[in-house]
Amino acid sequence: MKKLTIIGLALALSACADSSSGGFLSGLTTTDANSSIRQKMQACMVTEAQSKFQAGTLFTKGLSDTADELVATCAKKLALQAAGISEESKSAAENIITGLKSMAQ
Repeated sequence: MKKLTIIGLALALSACADSSSGGFLSGLTTTDANSSIRQKMQACMVTEAQSKFQAGTLFTKGLSDTADELVATCAKKLALQAAGISEESKSAAENIITGLKSMAQ
């Protein structure tokens, strides 16, 4: 049963891995300021799953573990956005910390 689910998910993601080609999930990866939290969460999870699929890491863990990872990643991203902290700001902060860590060594 798990194999069928994974194969089905692989086929679905391969059909829409490039959202610019108009795959059937391409409409789920975009949101606007009026989108609900649920729509934003779904768009984030689709985008994250596509990224993992293209990187070849989507199926390295079990289905439940991968789903938990997608949910956690997207919940964190949405929480940061709600707090007014963009991913760019987070990335800049990480770069600052990495730079300071390198100087300390």
